[in-house]
Amino acid sequence: MKILLLILLGFITLQAKPFDEALRTYLHNNLNSFEKIEYSIVQMPKNFERIEINNERNLKLVKNFAYIPVKVFDKKNKVSLALITVKVKLYKTALVAAQKVNANENLTVAQFESKIKDVASIESSLIEPIDLSLYRSRVSMKEGTILSQDLVELIPIVSKGDKVIVHAGKNGVDISIEAITREDGNSGEIIRVQADSKIFKAKVIDKYNLMLVE
Repeated sequence: MKILLLILLGFITLQAKPFDEALRTYLHNNLNSFEKIEYSIVQMPKNFERIEINNERNLKLVKNFAYIPVKVFDKKNKVSLALITVKVKLYKTALVAAQKVNANENLTVAQFESKIKDVASIESSLIEPIDLSLYRSRVSMKEGTILSQDLVELIPIVSKGDKVIVHAGKNGVDISIEAITREDGNSGEIIRVQADSKIFKAKVIDKYNLMLVE
């Protein structure tokens, strides 16, 4: 009985080892945008003779879980399709807040440091250091926060209270009036402006000029 058990365990180990190597290769090939990957299998199919990666279907990644398509073979070599659930840690070099950053604060290099972090649970794109000066914080960030797109917004080229020129007119005739902006805005955005005690909507052209919408 003991010899039979050892033979059985040896067979399972031989079956598992090639699949582990195939899984490792599959994850690294499909998640090659990350600098480092760590994973652990959460759920496997049961009662299988052997198992293979199904390269005809795509990996599905949901935050820190990867769902791996596989082909499962029983003792009669009958094939069924299944998914293996794998918990992953996906590491990238990211900007991390070195101090508290207040909401609506323009971002600077001094506020952040580059670190290799697990970003598997980050749902939006990371902010690159070269783009940092384009943004301000959308919300307050505590020290250690990984900087991502959902936490920032572009620094507006027009700020609330700015004096601007609002243009209107058709057929080449330009009619313009001075106005005061009532909200921040970037190029192409429509914001509220006030002129002669009336509120209008205008599209931002540049820092000083807007086009009347209504």
